Order: sequence, then C-alpha cells, then structure tokens
Amino acid sequence: MKPVKWFVPLFVLFLSVLISGCINYEQKTVLNSDGSGTMKIHYWAKSNNIMGDEISGFGFTEDKAREKFSSSNTQVSDVKIEEKKEDSTKHVYLDLKFKDINKLTDAKGFSKIKASWQKGKEGMEFVYTLLKDTANSGFGMKDYKLIYEFEFPNEILSSNGKIEGKKVTWNKTLADLNQDVELKAVVKSEKKCGIFGIELPIIILAGLIIRYRLRYRK
Repeated sequence: MKPVKWFVPLFVLFLSVLISGCINYEQKTVLNSDGSGTMKIHYWAKSNNIMGDEISGFGFTEDKAREKFSSSNTQVSDVKIEEKKEDSTKHVYLDLKFKDINKLTDAKGFSKIKASWQKGKEGMEFVYTLLKDTANSGFGMKDYKLIYEFEFPNEILSSNGKIEGKKVTWNKTLADLNQDVELKAVVKSEKKCGIFGIELPIIILAGLIIRYRLRYRK
C-alpha cells in the first residue's frame, strides 16, 4: 500500500506541472519611434485548468491581470474577462500603454521576455526575446499558440517574421520555448528635419547674405 500512497501525490504534482503553462497568448503592439506605444493582449486557457486566480504568472481576474501588467512604465487602461461555454475556456483581454519598450520587464507579466529597441547601423534594431521555458515546452505544447504582431513607425527593412506593410507577425507555440526565441526586425530610421536638418545651413546662408548686403549699402 505504501507505493499507492506515494503515487497519488506524485501524480497530482505531475499533473499540476503539466497544465501550469497551458496558455494561449496573443499580443498586438503599436510601437512609436521613441520606444513608447500601446498593446492589446489576449490570453486564454481551459477553465478547469485554472486553479485559483492565475496560471503560470497570468492573472485570470481583473485585479490580478492589472497587477501583473502594471508598473511605473506600463499603464493598464482596460481589462475584460470572458468565459466561453462552447469550449469551456476563460479569456482575458487587456489594453495597456507603455513609455519605453526597453523597460517592459518592470511589469511582472513581462518577466519571461526581453525587449530591445535601439539604433543600429542600418536603422532601428528591434529584438523581442521569448525566454527559454523548458518547464512549459514539453509534450503536447505544440497545441498552445503564441502570436505576436508589431506595427512599426516606419518601413521595415528586414525581419524573421511575416511582413505586411509596417506590421510583422510571428506565430509560435509553447513547444518553441525549449530555447530562447528571438523576434527580430530592422526598421528604417526617421529622417531628421527642421533646423537640425537641411534647413539649418540654408538659414545660416540666408543670414550671411542679408548681413553682407546691409554692409554693402552702408
């Protein structure tokens, strides 16, 4: 009987680990030139897999969702919770604004990513890394979607995702997280204009010409 006593808690532990990362996740981001932007996040899971108010760091109540994605850098503007009886799933939709994409990890909800938006040789270099998570990338995890869409401020020069205009989409699964997954893009830099661009030399030249003429008249 002793083996049976040990088997039950071990089985429960195995089951809890197995379902801990069973999350589908969609994220749509609009990124501005200065690194600020907006984001729409949608994640969902089977209702019977949700023990308490969260799974694997994702909140399934409004308060928990706000807590996970709020920080000094991010502001959650709206949260909606929806349960779908047809497939017994629970969905969370939230909208947020961020000041600097490089500081997304200030919020707990972004603890498993790294984001970088920096000036490079060819343009603005974007790298959004989904960090390796072997605990949630094992057997059966190909069925769980990870979809990321980023809309950039300027022309996209290159990317390892699907480019459509100024948008890039990456379709991954939890199984891909057996290693770091990098979502990359190079975006054309904005041209500087105004008095710091071509207009400054013209203004200086015009000023010199006026000054010369005034002196000539005297």
